[in-house]
Amino acid sequence: MKSVGELQNDYRAIEERVLHFITEHSSVEYVQDSEKVVEGGAFSWASLNSEDEILQTQLRIDYVTVAELARQKLELSDSKYLIDFDRSSEAVLGYIRQNSMLWIPSLAAAAEAAKIEIDLQKFLLAQA
Repeated sequence: MKSVGELQNDYRAIEERVLHFITEHSSVEYVQDSEKVVEGGAFSWASLNSEDEILQTQLRIDYVTVAELARQKLELSDSKYLIDFDRSSEAVLGYIRQNSMLWIPSLAAAAEAAKIEIDLQKFLLAQA
């Protein structure tokens, strides 16, 4: 099993890839008439081209691998933060899968939200 330090390094590499994927290979679209329901409106992810779909799939696989190893470390240390870790991991997967609505209008904001979740996971891992 990888050490916490090795997993932290893996997380740093994944974080760079996630941020790059969101800001350089993704786009969002305004959901028409959504401002009638939510202040500021809602946004959805635009469809990816086939090359970006391949990138997305590999990123998802790599992220899940790192997150599963980190979760195992947390389980072995009897972490009381497994629920927080799982929620955070699911949020990052949402940004990678791009299968949910967004309440933020920019890719930079989406990337920052993903970064915050990954930083949380690295912090929780450091507690193991």
